[in-house]
Amino acid sequence: MEEKDLFEKVTHLFMQFGIKSMTMDEVARQLGISKKTLYQFVDNKKDLVKKSIEHHIDCEECNITEILGSCENAIDEIMEMTKQVSTETKNMHPSVIFDMKKYHPEAFKVLLKHKDEFVRKSILKNLENGVAEGYYRTNLNPQVVTEFYLSMVSTIMNSDNSLMKKHKFSEIHSEMMRYHIRGIASSKGREYLKQKFSQDNV
Repeated sequence: MEEKDLFEKVTHLFMQFGIKSMTMDEVARQLGISKKTLYQFVDNKKDLVKKSIEHHIDCEECNITEILGSCENAIDEIMEMTKQVSTETKNMHPSVIFDMKKYHPEAFKVLLKHKDEFVRKSILKNLENGVAEGYYRTNLNPQVVTEFYLSMVSTIMNSDNSLMKKHKFSEIHSEMMRYHIRGIASSKGREYLKQKFSQDNV
């Protein structure tokens, strides 16, 4: 098994069952490999969690970068990014973020860095593009709205897990994005959104 395949499969296991419940023995069993083989890739569970998160984020950043370079306008970009995240987190176990924050702080730092650097840059660029294209309000302050967006993400990530117990992460994220995009759209953007929401059933 190649390293990237292993971390991809482990990430799916964590997303499905949560991090705390997956012991190294159980991970090896689910992967169909010996624990000795598993330890050829990582030093311990903390290392496994951190490297799996790093791999997942690398893949997500590649996918988002591709989206940003292929869409016709800023609204299409933000909606495709939302679909990407919603698809990846559709069946995410409600304890994943809580487990990471409490038991695997080094892995959680990787997630925070992704938010504070890559997500910040991507959202800021999208806002600037949307204003230039006329789909977002001309009186919008991209820097301020970017910080608002990141604050919403932080609220989800720093939840005490009660919100995640009641709702799927993908559902929370989709509602957050609807709230975000409706607040920044211009009249031209709102007309385009009506078409998109109708076509995509968003």
